[in-house]
Amino acid sequence: MPNTFSRQPKPKEKDAIPSGLNWSHAKTALSLAASVGKAAGVPYLEGAAEIAIKIIEIVETMKKNKEDCISIAKDITDLLDGIKDIMERGKDIKQNEILIKNVQKLESDLGIIETKLLKISKRKTKFHVISDAEIIKECKEKIKGYMEIFNTKASVNIWQNTGELLQGQQDIKKDIKEAMASIAKTHNQSTITYDDLERVTPTVPLVFFGRDKLVAEGVDHLVNNDQAFLAILGAGGIGKTSIALHINNAAKVKAKYAKASYFLPCEVLPDTKLLLEGLIQRLGIEVGQGESHHKKLEDYFRVNTQSILLILDNFETPWNEDPMGIENLLGKLASFDQVSMIVTMRGSKGPGSLHWKRLGSESIPPLSLESAKRVFLEISGKEELKEENHIVETILKELDCVPLAITLIAKRSVEIPLKSLLRMWQQGRTKILKQGNIDGRLTSVDYSIELSTTLLKPHEAELLAIICFLPDGVPHWVDNLCEMLVGWEHLDQSISTLLGNSLVYSQNETIKVLAPICEYINGTGMNILGGIALLESFYVSWLKQLSGTEQEKQEQIQPHIINITKILNQQANSLTGTLDIEALYILIDFTKFYPFALDILNNILNKWSGPDDTTKVELRFQRLYMLGWLAMWQEAEMEAKEMEHSMTNDTKLHAKILSELGEIYRLQNKNTEAAEMLTGAKDQFEQIGDQLEVATCLHRLGEIYRLQSKYTEAAEMLNTAKDQFEQFGNQMGEMGVAQCLQRLGDIYQLQSKYTEAAEMLTTAKNQFEQNGHQLGAAQCLKSLGDIYRMQSKYTEAAEMLTTAKNQFEQIGDQLGAAQCLQSLGNIYQMQSKYTEAAEMLTTAKNQFEKIGNQLGAAQCLRSLGNIYQMQSKYTEAAEMLTTAKNQFEKIGNQLGAAQCLCSLGDIYRMQSKYTEAAEMLTTAKNQFEQIGNQLGAAQCLQSLGNICQMQSKYTEAAEMLTTAKNQFEQIGDQLGAAQCLCSLGTIHNMQANYSQAVAVLSMAKDQCEKIGNLFGVTDCMYHLGISYTKQGLYEDAKSAIADATFKFQSLGDLCMIGWCLYHYGNIFRDEHQYSEARKKFGKAADTFASHGELQDQVEMCNWALASLDQLEQAQAQDFS
Repeated sequence: MPNTFSRQPKPKEKDAIPSGLNWSHAKTALSLAASVGKAAGVPYLEGAAEIAIKIIEIVETMKKNKEDCISIAKDITDLLDGIKDIMERGKDIKQNEILIKNVQKLESDLGIIETKLLKISKRKTKFHVISDAEIIKECKEKIKGYMEIFNTKASVNIWQNTGELLQGQQDIKKDIKEAMASIAKTHNQSTITYDDLERVTPTVPLVFFGRDKLVAEGVDHLVNNDQAFLAILGAGGIGKTSIALHINNAAKVKAKYAKASYFLPCEVLPDTKLLLEGLIQRLGIEVGQGESHHKKLEDYFRVNTQSILLILDNFETPWNEDPMGIENLLGKLASFDQVSMIVTMRGSKGPGSLHWKRLGSESIPPLSLESAKRVFLEISGKEELKEENHIVETILKELDCVPLAITLIAKRSVEIPLKSLLRMWQQGRTKILKQGNIDGRLTSVDYSIELSTTLLKPHEAELLAIICFLPDGVPHWVDNLCEMLVGWEHLDQSISTLLGNSLVYSQNETIKVLAPICEYINGTGMNILGGIALLESFYVSWLKQLSGTEQEKQEQIQPHIINITKILNQQANSLTGTLDIEALYILIDFTKFYPFALDILNNILNKWSGPDDTTKVELRFQRLYMLGWLAMWQEAEMEAKEMEHSMTNDTKLHAKILSELGEIYRLQNKNTEAAEMLTGAKDQFEQIGDQLEVATCLHRLGEIYRLQSKYTEAAEMLNTAKDQFEQFGNQMGEMGVAQCLQRLGDIYQLQSKYTEAAEMLTTAKNQFEQNGHQLGAAQCLKSLGDIYRMQSKYTEAAEMLTTAKNQFEQIGDQLGAAQCLQSLGNIYQMQSKYTEAAEMLTTAKNQFEKIGNQLGAAQCLRSLGNIYQMQSKYTEAAEMLTTAKNQFEKIGNQLGAAQCLCSLGDIYRMQSKYTEAAEMLTTAKNQFEQIGNQLGAAQCLQSLGNICQMQSKYTEAAEMLTTAKNQFEQIGDQLGAAQCLCSLGTIHNMQANYSQAVAVLSMAKDQCEKIGNLFGVTDCMYHLGISYTKQGLYEDAKSAIADATFKFQSLGDLCMIGWCLYHYGNIFRDEHQYSEARKKFGKAADTFASHGELQDQVEMCNWALASLDQLEQAQAQDFS
């Protein structure tokens, strides 16, 4: 059967052409002519013959004008065969200038003919029919003219006399016999020689990575079984032969089989008879005239009883051609206990009824990306390519890490730059995966794939093309394939054939196709419009029938999402097709699929003529919302401004777009522009009396004030919006009220008014629940968890955040779930459990990235940087925070960038690089002030005060911290103000103003108690203990430190527990109670050690213990 996918159509019968020309014979005759020209010292004949072979190959591949061009190929072959005869029979040919010049001219003209026929063969349109006919006629006349010239020259220059003529006739007969013998040798398949086998036997590949486990498995099976049958199965080009060669080359295999392992390349042994002859040749068995090959083989195995290994490579060739005869031969071989076999073949199971051990769990998989890179770089031989790792990875991923494809493209990379190579692949696909001019299974990916597709029936070939059309393959194929292709003829049998030939493979219940096969099939241009129509119908219906929770629906869609995107895009791009908008709206419900839905939306709005104006406007608003969600700010702004310009005549739509543009600015912290847009939108909505939208604008304006730390103004705005929402009395109004209450609760939280915040958020949560709004309820629950976190009630906070996370997951809100993970990570961070915190934040970061939320990912990166800072890993911290800062800047989030800058300043402070720290923090403070964030500016001022304190610049430090305290109080941040008081108390301690220190620290402690911040209370107690110690008030100090220790234990903060114990030890040491001091220092060391990440503090305790030894010795001497 002809190959449905072949890019080089083959004749229906082997080498047979209606005109009588045999391609193989013609090429053989031309090869002989080239050899004669070379031997005679006439390179022009050799060159002409080589061009003639190329012309024949061009004509072979022609689809149009083929019959007319076959006669040209035949005449050229006859002409050169005749010239070859003249050369062989003539004397002093090199002296015959006329003859030589004519051959030289012929070589040149054949080159011109080759170029013209090549152009004709590549044309795809019918516009050149007349001109093509004229060119073909011209070529024919040119060759006819040369035939007349050489017939004349032959009679003039060669035939001198009758004797010479007679001799020439004998020579002709001899030449014909030799040529026929050569042709017979080429085409007679009854004889195979040892040299024929060696010619196509590959060597063990030197570049071989990523297959160690498979080789070890194969070696183990061969060595540990007396008789072993090993099947290495998989797609073409996957590396089956290389694995077999390396198994055979293993030391243990060599030891078992000594020199009795034999490789048979079965692509040249296509039936039972030839396979038998190949065995005879490999085993070195002498077969006399008329003797039976079978009997000689059986006699050999009866005599030679040592272990023998037969490696039958590319075994599908004889198996597909002659299955019954081959199975019989395999059975006879297996009947000899000493015979073990390895077969490599395309398919999913070993041949026949023998019990084959299949290497690997299923078919041989592609290489891992890391192994593929090693292969690529080793073959290319260019170390500098490591610097272009991202391009290398892109190429390898596009090739699905298939070894043959990697090998061929790596060889091209020796001469071609990587960027050009990637472009060549994207344009030419599998056509560029070829080595040299001769096609073979190890030198051409197309040829290797074609070997597998040749025997497919038309309906099997079409099914393969349809599967290749689907980027995701066919998920859950056992259930879905029959639903996708309803009424498809012989579907079960066809998919079984494709699996059996390794053209597709099943992985995790999904039918997939390797990239090189997929690209080859897609490049054949097969008409599968009927199949695509069935796929379109299936997916639209399937989407509408989805059931379950939002999370369950999302999980159902996920494996199909790229298929669905391609189907809907195809509908949008079709001038005649229809598109079901409802299917798109289903996708839009899931934020995870926004990148795909956006792609479809762009196609619909830019190319599809179907939607009416109302639908177009609605779709544009959907696109605008998705652009904002994906933090594609530049595109979002451009879209919003275009919409604003086009909607000036519709007040309501114009106001709505102003409101959305304001929201886009707000999310980028462009608060001035945001407020301007939202105020303009509010005014327009008031003009047309749309109070609901007015309230929405007020709500958004309140959000801006909140982010600017203008809590009073924010609360006023949100309360006004809440009052307006209450007037509606419907569900929309109730939802608006709940959202305002939620934000008011967040404001109270930021002001450390935790009781009021909890009340407000609980009320909002109840209203959300009453209206069935699970998302709003879960968000309130998360905020309540954050309140517990800020109050250092970590157990309650973790419980609440975990519950919120579960609720987000149930409704399919991955953003909310990731934010809960982020808060849980922050809890671990505040408890100094840095390992757990890093794991949690990394998981959260990955989830943010997965759903395309760049802001959340950058925030997690910033927190991870802060963790490194707390662990004194300043280099890693700086790298992480710089990366986070760049990401914030990339998405236009000035607040996040400034916060990173502030943290980077703190790193310099911790490294005692006070000048650099001050510069960084001052820059950050200015940025906070520019975007109107008073909280951030106050925090920078607080850090700058701490720098002065560490430099012993106590006056400047006190001034700066006092200013920061006042700013915190102005914006209602009681926690920030209390922290500044605590730092001011520490400064008094350092200045030996102990009474003032105690007064200020006590005031800070009272404020922390008032706002319910347990950590702040405990930290103040700890510093009070130090102050009492400095004053020699040891009992007061012990009481304060003991209280702090107990509270830190309730918080689970091992780091601060260790510090309390250490300072307790200092008190006992100062009291000369060395035994008690030793106990405290020992417990402190154990506590720091149990943390796992405080080795410096452990060493500090050990040093303190060592110093006690000296003090005790001195004390003993005093007593003595």
